[in-house]
Amino acid sequence: MSSTASAPAGEPKTTSPRRHHAVELELNACGVECCPHDAHKGLVAVASYLHRPGDEDTPQSRVGQLYLYDLRPSGDGVIDADVDAADAQSSQTDWSFARVAAPLETRAIFELAWAPASWLDATGPALAQADAGGFLTLYRVANAEEAEEGDIGERLTNNSCSVEQLASLRCGGGGLGMATCVAWGSDCATPASSRLAVVGADGGLRLVEVAETGDLRVTQEAETAHDLEAWAVAFASRDAFHGSGQNVVFSGADDAKLKAWDARAGLDAPAMRFCDGKTHGAGVTCVAPSPHDPHVLATGSYDDVVRLWDARAARKPLAVASASLGGGSWRARWHPRLRRLAVAAMDGGAVVLDWDGEERFCHGASLTRNDGGNVDGPGDEDGGDGRDGTLSEDRSSTIASSGLRVSCAYDGHASIAYGADWGWRGAGEGSYSAPDVVVSCSFYDKGLHVWSPAP
Repeated sequence: MSSTASAPAGEPKTTSPRRHHAVELELNACGVECCPHDAHKGLVAVASYLHRPGDEDTPQSRVGQLYLYDLRPSGDGVIDADVDAADAQSSQTDWSFARVAAPLETRAIFELAWAPASWLDATGPALAQADAGGFLTLYRVANAEEAEEGDIGERLTNNSCSVEQLASLRCGGGGLGMATCVAWGSDCATPASSRLAVVGADGGLRLVEVAETGDLRVTQEAETAHDLEAWAVAFASRDAFHGSGQNVVFSGADDAKLKAWDARAGLDAPAMRFCDGKTHGAGVTCVAPSPHDPHVLATGSYDDVVRLWDARAARKPLAVASASLGGGSWRARWHPRLRRLAVAAMDGGAVVLDWDGEERFCHGASLTRNDGGNVDGPGDEDGGDGRDGTLSEDRSSTIASSGLRVSCAYDGHASIAYGADWGWRGAGEGSYSAPDVVVSCSFYDKGLHVWSPAP
């Protein structure tokens, strides 16, 4: 179930995790997303994918199911706020899953993404889905019964839920037309101002907005953003690139390229300058901007390596750290408060990576937005803010990196691990104390697991 990997003398050793609970799903599990909001911190959404080849009489199909679970600690479901993380770990807190909604029949799912806090309402959070039919679909996850005022969070995560479709739009193009990844914008103040990015098996990138009516519409499109299937997309932190990060979209694909696009210039602009196509030895499968360091970006690849990038240089990103996992890295999720990554390492199982670096802001640099929407601070050599359609250099900070290492390896899955995320990551600091838990899933054995890395 678990193992301890050896390390050279003088280097920290990889620790053994502790598995709490595992369930077998009806279909192949291909992604897991833990709700980032405190009121619904126990909610776990799981994606599944099944390809039915078909025959002379029946066409092939790709079907899926959306699963919702409540992840909860042992006992009465509440961890005493007076107990610190070390004590909780030593007491061997157990965690378990409870299904809170019937599986929702869908097209085969490639990606799920919880909506930002602006989408929360009295009924519950919202969720985006990218599927093999090429559709982007938004759902509302709500308590199936009428909830009493002031009791929404507890009842939603401990009783049956319902899933309501809010909107759907076909935005995959070419070939199989599959939508493979979706990400929410980093500046969604209201649902009506929300923006999403979607990539597809055609290599295309599309930006989608939510209209006042609640409908979805494609506002920008690059049908040939990549030469091969695109697997990854993410918006930069809004504090990146002099406060213009909400306009910057990262993408990765089977052409082994990591790219960044400035939406203000249009996605068909040939002057797009941020592009790396020589470092990754195979397709780029994951792009994960750090929530702690605005210009630090993690990527995963079929070449087995997770890399951290310094994205301040607009002409070419700089690789600052890497770790080989012994298996492709399909998805990576940053810890909400620490510089740690939970990684679905495909044939390498699920792992936790620790980064010893950080982004340090230079003396006098500011991340305070001025009235023009930019960030006050030194570093833009040409005095511009990138509004000419190219990303401007940001030298108001430095990035120190002393290494990225595997601190914990979980081998409890019996097949390819395609999903990993931090459980209860929506819990605010001070509202509870508990050890870290990771939720991960695997494909052919249809496994959904929760486990704890060593503290």
